[in-house]
Amino acid sequence: MTEVLRKLAEAHGVSPGFHDLAGHYTAASPDTLRALLGAMGVAANSEAEARDALDAHAAAEAARRLPAEICVTAELGTRIPCPPCTWSLCDEDGRVIEDGRGETTLDLPALPPGYYVLHCEGPGWRQESFVLCRPARAPGVADVTGQDRAWGVCGALYGLRSASNGGLGSYADLAPTCAALAEHGAQFLGINPVHALGWAATEMLSPYSPTHRGFFSTDHIAVPGLGPTPADALIDYADFRPRQRARLEAAFDAFEGDPAFDAFCAARPDLEAFATYEALSERYGPDARTWPAAMQAPGPRARAAAGPRNRFHAWAQWQAESQLDTAQAAARRAGMRFGLYLDLAVGPRPGSAEVWMNPETIARGVSIGAPPDHLNPQGQSWTLAPHAPARLAAQRYRPLRAMLHRLMAKAGILRIDHALGLLRSFWQPEDGTPGGYIHQPFDSLLSVIAIEAHRAGCLVIGEDLGLVPEGFREQMNGAGLLSYAVWQFENNPDETLRAPETLRPFALSCFGTHDTPTLAGFWYGRDIAWWHRMGWLSAREAEARLDQRARQRAGLRSECGLAPNAPLEEIISAVHRRLFASPSALVALQLDDLFALSEAQNLPGTVHEHPNWRRRTPVASETLAKAPQLRDTLAASLASYPETT
Repeated sequence: MTEVLRKLAEAHGVSPGFHDLAGHYTAASPDTLRALLGAMGVAANSEAEARDALDAHAAAEAARRLPAEICVTAELGTRIPCPPCTWSLCDEDGRVIEDGRGETTLDLPALPPGYYVLHCEGPGWRQESFVLCRPARAPGVADVTGQDRAWGVCGALYGLRSASNGGLGSYADLAPTCAALAEHGAQFLGINPVHALGWAATEMLSPYSPTHRGFFSTDHIAVPGLGPTPADALIDYADFRPRQRARLEAAFDAFEGDPAFDAFCAARPDLEAFATYEALSERYGPDARTWPAAMQAPGPRARAAAGPRNRFHAWAQWQAESQLDTAQAAARRAGMRFGLYLDLAVGPRPGSAEVWMNPETIARGVSIGAPPDHLNPQGQSWTLAPHAPARLAAQRYRPLRAMLHRLMAKAGILRIDHALGLLRSFWQPEDGTPGGYIHQPFDSLLSVIAIEAHRAGCLVIGEDLGLVPEGFREQMNGAGLLSYAVWQFENNPDETLRAPETLRPFALSCFGTHDTPTLAGFWYGRDIAWWHRMGWLSAREAEARLDQRARQRAGLRSECGLAPNAPLEEIISAVHRRLFASPSALVALQLDDLFALSEAQNLPGTVHEHPNWRRRTPVASETLAKAPQLRDTLAASLASYPETT
């Protein structure tokens, strides 16, 4: 590796290497550095290109009199070093709110949370700095509930049954589900991501592989005439989608206009581009990379080609958002202080609407993923497109700000999947070159999240599982974002589970997630059986895993005071009671566990081998409040929870 290439990579935030879970260091190869630089639009295919790029970067940095970005804390004045200049500070509407002159420093006033632009001018130069003023902390549990702790339930929206959803859980199913859980004291209902999957992506099932994270799934729009959920345990998307879409189209055909719809469209400047993408995808397919060259970017030609069809897709988004708003209002009326708890996926699919709409910020030719480990020696590609840090910063984080604003407006809690990506993300080149880490503007991203959370009054959880770099969790928590603690991952040296009292206080704690075995599945080793069935584990390895699980079961029996012959329902309630003994600010129970289901919603790393994202809840939403198993399990689980006594 040449020194020029190394310096260029460092200047653009490309890590020279990383330590894996075992502590071994892997140095990034020259090919990796070139591929990751190229993804950000930095040419370094030759020594000459790399030197030119490094010189250009150094010249740009030398020309700056002030930082391109300044992160400050709300309600505190800030002194900034500067050369002699006159300056003015403008708010988001471009209004000057303060100005002055600085000789060696300039003093920004105490500001409310928000985004500002600092304009400075001196002899022969003029520059701007983007000022991100975040609150001292994002909203906390006590800010919303007046109490230090709260609990709720997480479940799969797609799996909800009802008398009218026709086969897939709808936004209308959320209100009765929330009401049933609120009767027992639940303060939130966490659901899978409800991002738009794409009208033309008819084969897509995973809610974590969206077309755009700032728009909403049309699959969950409630429409009349679909009938009850079929009795089958698994969802048949191929049967459901044509029936639901036909009803949706019919409703639109009968739509004669509404001033509320016009106002909805006017308030969302990016809606037209999204609707245009969806309309074009019906003609050209769900991957914009395969479209005709003239259609591969937003603009007048794309809008003209979409024709009037984009009005349908805009209307569908109006329906989705209106129904989500109705669900959140119903959850609050039922007594849930937070109501809906939504999930932000790591990224969009390549060729998706989010990528097509943001060509100036997206990194090209790479996917977000994970480095090699003992289960994936080649590393993982999640087939999700990243935004390039410098490009996103140059756009002042507008795509992220708009996305967070829209999601937080619908929910009381937002979980950020793989929050470690706020500090660094692993990019896997699509050409097979080994991947590497890209450093992210952590302070700025935290500021954006905290500002949007403050504006919406929304609690934020950062999913910080995995290899957590030193200081990351402290900085994230310091900004007000809660951590995420999954009890079945919290092991002692002897492989038994740690006492719940040791779980992190400033966190949401749960026994499992959509990506882990259910409590029953964990107890009986269903995950290990699946891994062995698919050849991921040899017979000997599976036996070793089952031995480890037996030790974990024995530890839980002791921890929870369970007899060796305790029935499953008693096991589940006892584990929940111990989980409630954690000091965590939030505790989440899984809806599947409340019904003692044994199979997981998702088996990570599989697509067709396991029925991911297809499992249904056994009881309909309308009768959930009267379901004896739910009532009895919750009553036993909450027996010692202090807020219910």
